[in-house]
Amino acid sequence: MKVEDIIKAVRWCIDEESNNFSSITDEKDDLYMDNIIKAKINDALHWIAVTASSSAALADSKNIGASSTTIQVQDYDAERSIGVITMDANTEVINISRIRGNDWFKAVVPIEDTEDEAVMMFDDTAKGTIDCPQAAIMRENPLKILLQPKPTEAVISYVGVPKNVSTSDSTDVAIPDRLKNAFIYYLAFLLLSAYDDTKATQMYTIALQQLGVSQTSK
Repeated sequence: MKVEDIIKAVRWCIDEESNNFSSITDEKDDLYMDNIIKAKINDALHWIAVTASSSAALADSKNIGASSTTIQVQDYDAERSIGVITMDANTEVINISRIRGNDWFKAVVPIEDTEDEAVMMFDDTAKGTIDCPQAAIMRENPLKILLQPKPTEAVISYVGVPKNVSTSDSTDVAIPDRLKNAFIYYLAFLLLSAYDDTKATQMYTIALQQLGVSQTSK
């Protein structure tokens, strides 16, 4: 979704939801308004990543624009055949639905490295095998994933949004389809908030609804 299209979409949703009675619809400085939207794009992407990751409505969804990428695996603990992959530092990962090593017999859903099961990787009697592999997420920056047994490469299926994108009009911002409406409405909320417009809260509520998050989660 190009930045210029994002701006048009934000303007449209403000006009549509406010029935053209928003206090900013009469503003003459369109360029100033557009610059506010551009300046808030990265804030909105971060909000989408954080809020969508905690949404019960999206937690079990497998079709919200997941990307699939093949990543080379590095050594983490060669003695225990534990490998590690590092996700793109410019992507804020919302969720990881599955991982499959190139020599594994099946894919797995990764667990958090804080869960008790994660220590099984370091237990010689319970470590992962090609029949029953294991994967654990390390919440670092950038995000890392431990894999056992270590493959040479792994295919990762995940949902993520870009960090620190350029805001030139022709920039293409990669937003999963399921998250686009929430992203646009949250940008509308940020824009209206900058103008102290009373419709800002309405835009925020709609953005949350698009993610299946109740207002009490604010």
